[in-house]
Amino acid sequence: MMMNAGQPRGARTGTMLAAAAMLALLGGCGKKAEIQPLPAPPEAAPAAPANGNPGDMPQATPGLNPTQRLARVVDLLNRNDEKTARAELDALLAQDPGRREAKVLEQSIKGNPYAMVPRNSFSYVVAPGDTFITLALDYLGDSYKFYALARISGIAPNMLKPGDIIQMPGRVREPSRPGVQRSRPSMTRARPPRRTGPATGAAPATGAAPAASQSDPATALRYRRQGLEQMTAGRIDRAVALLGRALQYDPDNRAIAADLARARRIQGTVQTR
Repeated sequence: MMMNAGQPRGARTGTMLAAAAMLALLGGCGKKAEIQPLPAPPEAAPAAPANGNPGDMPQATPGLNPTQRLARVVDLLNRNDEKTARAELDALLAQDPGRREAKVLEQSIKGNPYAMVPRNSFSYVVAPGDTFITLALDYLGDSYKFYALARISGIAPNMLKPGDIIQMPGRVREPSRPGVQRSRPSMTRARPPRRTGPATGAAPATGAAPAASQSDPATALRYRRQGLEQMTAGRIDRAVALLGRALQYDPDNRAIAADLARARRIQGTVQTR
């Protein structure tokens, strides 16, 4: 690229930077995606301005038990209302200081999210039905790390959509799912393949499954997403119903079967208390 010697110094510098960026872009064409270190962590938003009016700050909802308050925190973060979620989370930690889920959410909001995930990352194309909750469960092994994953990705939880490309912490691999048979992942798309075969120890779904000709993986994925969100929010009965419905639409999906088995174990524990 030719530069005009008569250009002002600032203009010449801008031209050189543009040329360098173009060369870097052209040099990267045709190369396979490589594992990259995650970028510098984003700063967590402050809880309140130093001179803020206390009367203007969100207040925790009175009368909620810890499970209800946990569900509210998850719902608020999913709607990207971090300020109100902080108030509810502080109240939850005061009610139940040792609650694991609350501590994970606290670190996700107030701490360094990169301390909660593997150091390397790979490019991941968001698919229909993906949410940060399902991605955190599949790839980080803990759905309550969803807000940390959202902060790392720089996308609000309620703004994630199919086709988005995010940096998934870890290495290109199958998701960390108990009872799921792993295979070599595709190098062209970091998306777990469809599973086949029944999950070990999974209880059968209630109701008759659709006939093979009526199998609908897309609908199953939608019900699975809803079921996992309900389970993360502590609504176990609703989660079991939704995951059972998901398995009816995709009865050979081992990931859904494992989710349903886990939800039923939690349901049984809650009912025996």
